[in-house]
Amino acid sequence: MLPNVLKDKLDSIMYNIADSLNAGFALLDSDLNIIWANNRLSGILNLEFSPIGKKCSEVYKCECKDTKNCSVLQSLASGKKQAAETQLITEKGDRRYVRNISIPIRDNKDNITHVVKLSIDITEKEEKIHQLSLLRKLAELMQGTLQIDRLLHLILTCVTAGTALGFNRARLFLVDKNRNVVYGKMAVGPSSWEEANKTWSEIGNKYEKLEDLIKASEDNYRDDTPLHMITRLMAYSLTDEKEIIVSCIKNKKPILEKDAFNNPDINKNFVSMLDVNEFVFVPLVVREEVIGVICADNIYSRKPITEEHVQLLSTFANHAALAIESADAYKELAEKVMQLKDTQERLIRSERLAVIGNMAAYVAHEIRNPLVTIGGFARTILRASIQDNQIKKSAGIIVDEVGRLEKILSNIMDFSKPLESVKVISQINEILENTCSLMEPYFKNSRINLIKKFDMKVPNIIIDPTRIKQVFLNLIKNAVESMPDGGRLVIETRVENEQVKINIADTGEGMTTEILQNIFVPFFTTKVDGTGVGLSVSQKIVDDHGGHIKVKSELQGGTTFSIYLPIKNATTSMVVNKCH
Repeated sequence: MLPNVLKDKLDSIMYNIADSLNAGFALLDSDLNIIWANNRLSGILNLEFSPIGKKCSEVYKCECKDTKNCSVLQSLASGKKQAAETQLITEKGDRRYVRNISIPIRDNKDNITHVVKLSIDITEKEEKIHQLSLLRKLAELMQGTLQIDRLLHLILTCVTAGTALGFNRARLFLVDKNRNVVYGKMAVGPSSWEEANKTWSEIGNKYEKLEDLIKASEDNYRDDTPLHMITRLMAYSLTDEKEIIVSCIKNKKPILEKDAFNNPDINKNFVSMLDVNEFVFVPLVVREEVIGVICADNIYSRKPITEEHVQLLSTFANHAALAIESADAYKELAEKVMQLKDTQERLIRSERLAVIGNMAAYVAHEIRNPLVTIGGFARTILRASIQDNQIKKSAGIIVDEVGRLEKILSNIMDFSKPLESVKVISQINEILENTCSLMEPYFKNSRINLIKKFDMKVPNIIIDPTRIKQVFLNLIKNAVESMPDGGRLVIETRVENEQVKINIADTGEGMTTEILQNIFVPFFTTKVDGTGVGLSVSQKIVDDHGGHIKVKSELQGGTTFSIYLPIKNATTSMVVNKCH
C-alpha cells in the first residue's frame, strides 16, 4: 500500500503524462460511468463541468443504445480495441470532430471490467477535408456555368451560403480597363438584421444541399435590394492608390481590415458605403492580372474573420477568377459565332438577290416592250368610235390588266436595280409620325385602332429617311391588310442594346410556320395581286443600314415585326452609299 502523499504524487504524474499526449482520456466501468478523466478531455469536448461521475452519453453526446456507432459498447462486446469517428455539438454550440478509441481493460481472471476511452480532436483535419471537398464542389458548379451574370451571382451565393463559405454579405467589384476604374457589379446578402434572421431560418429549414440553395437563390434573386443598389453606385479610379480596394488590386493580395472606422488610411466615404468595421478584400487574379475583387463581411453575426477564412476565400477566388475568364471567353466566342452566322446569311441573301435581280431585270425588259404595244392598241380601241360594246368591254379589261402588269414590272425593276441611298441624321419617331399621318385615312377606312408608343429618349441616327419610310409603309400596309375586319395596330419605339428597336404589331390573322419561313424570299406571296417583293426590299434596305428584321407570328394571334437599327455617332451630316 502506497503512502497517500506518494499516491497523490503518482496520480499527478499520471495526469500530466495523459495531458501531455494531447488527447482526452476517460476510464469507464461496465455501466458506462466515467470514473476517471484527464483535464485534456474537457478541453477537447469544450465541457463546462467535470466529466467524472457522469454517464458516457452525457459527456460524449451519444445515445449508446446499440453497438453500431459506440466504440465503448463495441469494445465491451468484442473484447477488442475499437475506433469510431463522431461529430458533436459542444456546450458552446461549436462543431467538433472527434476520433474515439476504446480499449478494454481485463482483470486477473481475464474479465473485462473497464474501458479506456481515448479521444483525439480531428476537427482541424476534418475541416480541411471538408474545405477541399467544398472547393472542389464549388469549382465544378462554377465551371459548369457559362452565362456571365448567372456565374457572378453563383460566386457571391457561394461566399454567403452557410453550407459554403458562410459570410453574411458579399460584394463583387469588376475592373474596367477601358475606363480605368473598378466598379461595383453585384451584391448578395441581407440588408438588415431582421432580414438576416428570417433568411437564415428559412435556409436552415428548407435546404440541406448547397445545390438546392444555389438554385433557390438564383430563382429568387433581386437586383433592387438596398445592398445591391449601393454597391452599383461604387466606382473608383485605378489611379487612386489611396483607396483600399485599389491597393488590393495593385498588390494582388488579400486585405483583412479589422478596424475600418478608426483607420485613418481608409477613405471615410468608402467605409460609410460598406457600413461595416471588419471586412476582407480578395482579388480575382487570372494570369497575373486582376479582373475583380470580392468583398465579404459578417456585419450581422459579428463573427470574427480569421486568417484561415481569408485563405479559404482566396483559394475560392482563384477558382472563381478562372470561371469568370471562361465565361467571358465563351461569351466573346458566342458573339463572334453569331456575327459570323449573320455575315454568312447576309452574304448568301445578297448573292441570291443579285441573281434574282439580274433575272428579273431581263424578264421585265423582254416583257415590257410587247406589253406597251398591247396596252397601246387596247387604249386606241377604247378611244375609237366602235359600236360593239363587247369589244369595248374586252379592250377595257386588257387596259386594266396591262396597267396591273406594268405596276408589277415597275416593282420588279425597283427590286433589281441598285438603291441610291442618301443617309442623313434623322429621328425615327418623326419619320413614323409622318408615316402614320400620311396613312390616317387608310387606317380610318380599314377600321384600324392605331396605338403609338414612341420613346422620346430614342436618339437621332444616321439613316436614309426615304428608304426607311418605305420599309415602314410596306410593313404597316401588310399589317392592315392582315386585319380585313379591322383591329389594333401598335407601333412602338425604344432603345435596346445600343440599337433603336421599332415594333409594328397587329392583331390580324397571323401566319403559319411554313409561310413565316418564306416571307422574305423574293416573289413569295400569299396575296392574289401581290408581287412578293415588298418584304424582300424592306429586308434589303434594313440590311444596308447595318440592321436586321425579326418577326413573330401566331395563327389567329397576330404578327409583330421588329426592326433593329444601330445607333451610330451622328456627327456626319450626310453619307452617300450605293447599296447593291
